[in-house]
Formats: sequence, C-alpha cells, structure tokens
Amino acid sequence: MYFKKILILGANSFSGNSLVNYYLNKNKSVVGISRSTKINKIMSSFSKNKNVKNYKFYQLDINKDLKKILSITNSFKPDIIINYTAQGDVRHSWNNPSQWYQTNCIGTVNFSSELINKSYLRKYVAISTPEVFGSSPNSIIETNNFNPSTPYAASKLAGDLHLMTLFKKYDFPVVFTRSSNVYGPHQQLYRIIPKTIIKIMRQEVIDLHGKGRGRRDFINIEDVNRAIHLIINKGENGESYNIANNSNLISIYDLVKKISLIMEVKNWQRYIKLVDENFGQDHIYKLNTTKIRKIGWKEKVTIESGIKQTIMWIKKYWKYIDKMPHEYIHKA
Repeated sequence: MYFKKILILGANSFSGNSLVNYYLNKNKSVVGISRSTKINKIMSSFSKNKNVKNYKFYQLDINKDLKKILSITNSFKPDIIINYTAQGDVRHSWNNPSQWYQTNCIGTVNFSSELINKSYLRKYVAISTPEVFGSSPNSIIETNNFNPSTPYAASKLAGDLHLMTLFKKYDFPVVFTRSSNVYGPHQQLYRIIPKTIIKIMRQEVIDLHGKGRGRRDFINIEDVNRAIHLIINKGENGESYNIANNSNLISIYDLVKKISLIMEVKNWQRYIKLVDENFGQDHIYKLNTTKIRKIGWKEKVTIESGIKQTIMWIKKYWKYIDKMPHEYIHKA
C-alpha cells in the first residue's frame, strides 16, 4: 500500500515518538498530537532526523481538545492514523480508574466515531495491549477470550470493542496491534530496563514487585515499528496482530540479573529488594506470533544487543538523565 501522510496520536509516548522517527526516515509527512509539550532532545528519537522538517506537532488533549484534533485531522487528511493515546500505567490505574476509562475508552469512542466514512483514511491502527487477555500460562493467540485483570486492561478493551462495532457496521478500516513489553533508547525512565540501569549507575536498590517472579517478553521498539509498518501494508481490517519476540520470555528477577551482568556488576543482588505485588497484576503472558510471521515479520534485535543500546544511550546523556525524574508521575 502506498501512503504518504500519517497522523500519530500520543506522539510523545516512547512508542509514538519512535514511530515518528521511523516514518521520517521513510520521508513521510507526519503530524503528531500529544497532550504533553514537545519532548526534549534527550528523550526524542527523531530530534536529529534529517527529515524533521516533515514533522508537525500539536499539543492537544483528546479529552479536552477533540474539536481542534478533528479539525487538524480533516485538514491534513492522513492516509494512516495510529493511536497510541492512553493512560498506560497498570499499577496506578487502581487509584483513579475513571481517568483510565476517560482516555482509553471514551477518548477513543469520541475520536474514532467522527472518522466514519472519511474517504482519505485507509488504515486506523489501534495500539492495544495483550493485558486484555489477562494472565495465562499458555500461548495466547489473537482469538483468545478476553479476561482483563486491571482497570487499565479493561479500559483498553472497552475502546477496542467500540472500534470493532465501527468495523462491523461501517467497514471502518481498523487493525489492532498487541505488543509485548517494548524497550530501547529514549524510553520513559521509570520503565524496568532504563530504571534498572539508572539504579545500578547510582548504586541504589530497585524494588521488584511480585518478588520479581512475573515473566514477560521484551521486544525492541525498532522491531515493533517494522511490525506496525507491515500490518499497515498487509494486515486485514478488523483483525488483530500479536507482536512479540518469543525467545525473550524472562522473569523480572532474571532480567535485572541479565542487565547487571551486561554492566559487569559484581554482587548484583544488593541492588534488588523483593516486594509483594498489588492485586491484579498479570503474572505471565506469552503471545503467539504465528499470524504476523505469516505476513513476513521477524524480529531482528536480540535482548542483549537492545539492552546494550539502552545502556549506551543512558551513559551518553548521563549528566542530564541523572537529574531527571525516574519515577512514574501521574497526569490526570
């Protein structure tokens, strides 16, 4: 599929700004929308991109500025819309669940419902989450029953289900992606991989919730970007696609150990504290990726090389990163 113009909602998220960079490298015209101000150069994947002139950013909130967002959308007439907009932190979704539903469900409903029958729109990529399936010891395929365990997962699922009603009634060109845990340079510093690197460099202790027993698959953001591009080109409307590096299923405890060994840290156990988990956190999920592999996708970045890339980025900008907040800060 040939396309030139892309609108990315949630463009200041880690995944969103990485995809901006990916498509600027392909010389596409990109509009980004996020409720936060333009991200600083250290956290930006595309600040030094030679095609950055092709990028236009708007600071707008899907819950407060919907009319402005729709006006920009209808003026720009994107071939592709990719929606990363979400309240994304799982643990904190228990504290203010209505805020998660407002953005992840109502925001999605209000925006997507205004896009019905727009002739310019060829694909709407809904960035969902495998947490809609809940914890499972078995390999999860796209048609598994939904079984969300947290307000975050339930709110994301509610938005997904609305998009499916638009597909069924109006043939709305939606596709869904559900990726395992992404990581890489420029990721939010409170996420487990950059946070572990920072704690080690500061010689501080990191809390491992659930005593580090939860098992996750980690996939480099560049592999996810390639997957999304392939889904735009070859994915079928109304379908969902799992994205994961199935060789990277690892406990959080072992992940911290792996990072420590790559950083050549002796007595790495002194940097961890095993703590109990909040109710509802999924213990394990492993995504079956047969479907996306059938249309030609394959991961390229090993977890070892991806961790090394992230370490290099943090060390390069350490004097700035060391002064930045490293814990999750909730924004209503």
